[in-house]
Amino acid sequence: MDPYQSLRQIEAKIAEALLDGADVAVDALKAQKTEFERQLQLAALKRQLLRDANALVEDAKHVLHGKESLFDDWGRALTRSQNKLAIAFESKTGDAIGLKLQDEISKLCKDREVDFRELQKSCRANIHI
Repeated sequence: MDPYQSLRQIEAKIAEALLDGADVAVDALKAQKTEFERQLQLAALKRQLLRDANALVEDAKHVLHGKESLFDDWGRALTRSQNKLAIAFESKTGDAIGLKLQDEISKLCKDREVDFRELQKSCRANIHI
């Protein structure tokens, strides 16, 4: 049954009881109506909360996608810097700098990727990236 139809039925019963002079019945029906209205409000609030949560999840998806592309750009920029440094120095020194920088880049990338994946997991929504 439609919740609003039930509410109209309660209101009709209240009107009937008022006409009959049944004050006790009127009070009980008014209490029932108030409780029913409260339940309708609660249901509406739950629906609104779900809509708001879904909107936040969509916003978070866009932010995560943007950050993932920044992460990729950052990795490429570090690799270009590594290549330029390796070329700028003599072969042994350049190789040593290149290897050290490559190790550091690899470590940073792994750490940031772990952080990024943990952030994805912390979102309770099913985010596909």
